[in-house]
Amino acid sequence: MNRVIVATFLSLFAAANSPAQPTDHIYNVRAYGAAGDGHTLDTAAIQKAVRAASKTGGGTVVFHPGTYVTGTFELLSNVTLDMEAGATLKGSPNIADYRPIQDFGFGRNYGVDLTGEGYVLGMIVAHNADNIAITGQGTIDGNDPAFFDFTKPHYTMDFDPKSTRQGQKFLDAVLATGDGPVAEKPPGRPGTMIVFFNCQNIRIDSITLRNAPNWTLHFNVARNAVVHGIHILNDPRIPNNDGFDCMDCHNVQVSDSDIRTGDDDFAIVGSDNVAISNCTLFSNSSAIRLEDSRYSIFSNLVIHTNRGIGIYGRGLGTTSNILFTDILMETHLLTGHWWGKGEPIYVAAGTAGGIAGRIRDISFVNIHGEAENGLILYGDPGTYLENITLDHVSFRFRVTRPEVNAAVGGNFDLRWTAKSVTDGVVQHDIPALYGRYIHGLKLEDVDFHWAPNMPAWYSSDFELKDVTGLSIDRFTSNPSQIP
Repeated sequence: MNRVIVATFLSLFAAANSPAQPTDHIYNVRAYGAAGDGHTLDTAAIQKAVRAASKTGGGTVVFHPGTYVTGTFELLSNVTLDMEAGATLKGSPNIADYRPIQDFGFGRNYGVDLTGEGYVLGMIVAHNADNIAITGQGTIDGNDPAFFDFTKPHYTMDFDPKSTRQGQKFLDAVLATGDGPVAEKPPGRPGTMIVFFNCQNIRIDSITLRNAPNWTLHFNVARNAVVHGIHILNDPRIPNNDGFDCMDCHNVQVSDSDIRTGDDDFAIVGSDNVAISNCTLFSNSSAIRLEDSRYSIFSNLVIHTNRGIGIYGRGLGTTSNILFTDILMETHLLTGHWWGKGEPIYVAAGTAGGIAGRIRDISFVNIHGEAENGLILYGDPGTYLENITLDHVSFRFRVTRPEVNAAVGGNFDLRWTAKSVTDGVVQHDIPALYGRYIHGLKLEDVDFHWAPNMPAWYSSDFELKDVTGLSIDRFTSNPSQIP
């Protein structure tokens, strides 16, 4: 054979079989050894592709159609993960394939260094990385059925059944599994599915995230992030599978997305300048959970949840200058150990370390819907809520499942801000609006409508105590419909 021909043949053969031949900064994970067959563990191959992209200054790591099983891998600066249509990144069913949280500086302090439940991470972690993205029409699947027993309840005794209206029957409802939450299988589950820790310039676009066995997407100390057009499709029976957790973050925008979870759709703590718009939210817990955050807006939302909007004040933090506007909402009671009892709006201050968090300058504008509990605005004797506005707010109060209402209705759920377990869930009649310990409560164009034949514990339009600076302009109701 001609030497030139032999040399050319060998050169082409080497190029075709080399894992390090990116084209236009495109890095195909299959070229680095990923099988994508739904069985082979592809973690090492995926990590090789990410490192290769980062080493050359950045690029796009591409997943062609297939199912890529993985444990924890790290996303590095200037790298985009592109999940093509038909590509699925699936969590390994083996807990040993996930990295310990300590490897990336996480601990167990909520709002500081916590990321999900447990002591290992999930599938993707970015740490001290800039200019990173996850895009495409593909799917990231956390494989939650591998880690849960759907016949056993997940619960803790953070309440005293004797303080509830129903006593033992309330506890029986908490232990039911139909609405979840359900228990983990030994030896436990992976942590947060995707984590961005101390990162900036983040983009997540069009991807589907599903079956998270823990928190789904967590920004911790993140700056300048845009999330657009994503789908989070989690099993509503799984505990702690929050859609999006944002802690100590600044300048975060989330839009045009749908989120379906068991736990909170959004949990935002210690963050500023957050804008969430044009989303549909489904949850067995809260659509929006907010704590120690400022200068943020939540607009054009459709909500179907247990508790709609929850704002909590604990410790030294302050939540202020928040606007909720143009929201349609439906809330309902559930069985199981979920926080919330059908409240569309819940604002509560309580003590942590003897200190109650401050909540002030919160506006709810153009919010309408149906609910199975009233609005609760509950300050603390030492730290009153300040300047709360309800403007163009209307709700129809009704019962969705009479048997569930009989089992758990007629109670206030004060967990997280309650002073003790005895105060966690307490018997209380249900007014349309309960307010206590408030300086400055403004109601403009508020309407409450009651469905007929409500249970006896639905009591009145208002129950207000220790409220100063009350202003009411244009209020309507049909109080004859309640007992």
